[in-house]
Amino acid sequence: MKTLQSNLSIWAMAALLSGSSLAACAQSTSTASTATTTTSDPAKTILLTPLQQSITKLKKLVASGDPDFDYAFQAKAHTQGVQDLLKAEIQNGKDQALVDMAKTMLPVTQSDISVLDQTVRQLKPTRPSQAYTQQQSRNVEAMALKLQQTGSSDKLTSNLDKNFATLLLDQRQDAIDMATTYLQFGNNATLKTYAQQLVDKSKQQIATIKAQQPK
Repeated sequence: MKTLQSNLSIWAMAALLSGSSLAACAQSTSTASTATTTTSDPAKTILLTPLQQSITKLKKLVASGDPDFDYAFQAKAHTQGVQDLLKAEIQNGKDQALVDMAKTMLPVTQSDISVLDQTVRQLKPTRPSQAYTQQQSRNVEAMALKLQQTGSSDKLTSNLDKNFATLLLDQRQDAIDMATTYLQFGNNATLKTYAQQLVDKSKQQIATIKAQQPK
């Protein structure tokens, strides 16, 4: 009888966890769906689209739990998002100072991706950390929320250059948040150096963007 009661308890717990997981998946799907909802204004959609695609990639990544392994893939997806954002400004922007800044930043993003690609080939997930996975998931969710109507997208206007500066500021802060989380849990020397340099670089870029932000 004790064994039966024990099994029933285990099954009940499994059902509860399964229900919670399904609810979490539904919430994630709902959030992703909301994040891809944009207006028809090209000054907004041209810039929002690459960032939303980046969030979609981040959400689709299957976490191994290993901070080093996971961050390499997360950082690459996030960098590809800013890379496409910079390209959109270069192709469509009218503010020459911002276009020039985007042109300066673009090669750096490609260099970052190369470092991440080279590093991930040497990594195997060996140190699962639930705390890292949870914190980085919260960072990704915060990024998705910024792209909803109550976040960055609600601040956008019909001026593409202003929108670029607004979104790039948030994107650079997101990069800082992700890198800072990794630095708390990471162990790979190359990635730790990369993450620290990314934090320093992003802070400098934020100062530059604010100085050149259209009024």
